[in-house]
Amino acid sequence: MPPRRRGSSRYRGVRERPSGAYYVEIRSGDVRLGLGTFETAHEAAGAYDAAAWRLERPHAQMNFHDVYTREQAQAVAPPPRLITNQDQEGHRRRQRRLLIVEEGERAMAEWRQRHPEDVADENAFWAERTARRGTERADKRRRKALAISQCDLVNAGGKSFFSSDDDHWDDVWLLISDNTSEDDDEDDSK
Repeated sequence: MPPRRRGSSRYRGVRERPSGAYYVEIRSGDVRLGLGTFETAHEAAGAYDAAAWRLERPHAQMNFHDVYTREQAQAVAPPPRLITNQDQEGHRRRQRRLLIVEEGERAMAEWRQRHPEDVADENAFWAERTARRGTERADKRRRKALAISQCDLVNAGGKSFFSSDDDHWDDVWLLISDNTSEDDDEDDSK
């Protein structure tokens, strides 16, 4: 029996693309499964039939009515790779993101070439910020060491006799920070 005529391609589930290739898709419930693009309508129709056999469609919904078994349907077309609309949308989304990133990198490279003074200013800003944060962290560690030492002194029953701006606190801070790093190293080795 000749194939059923459907649309411009004359086969069920097969559409001709403007490029001349043939795209195949089949529905499974609410999901539309893309079966791929083929060079000829006959190959595309065979791929549709192979997928229809896998989905246990009735024989009347096949393109080729002289195919009676699953093996014959697979012989007409190799097992296709089923692609859902969700997979295709995910691929499109990744492609858009990739294009955005590539365009951003190209624009930044062009900007760096045209405005080297901005690059130098940015590098200076980050160097100054890193130095300032290092100073702030060192000051925070020093104040913490001072507070710990005063707490230890008060807990031992004594009174604190150093003021917070005394140079001796730097020595105490170095002593405590050395002990803290050794304790941390011991904990890491356990």
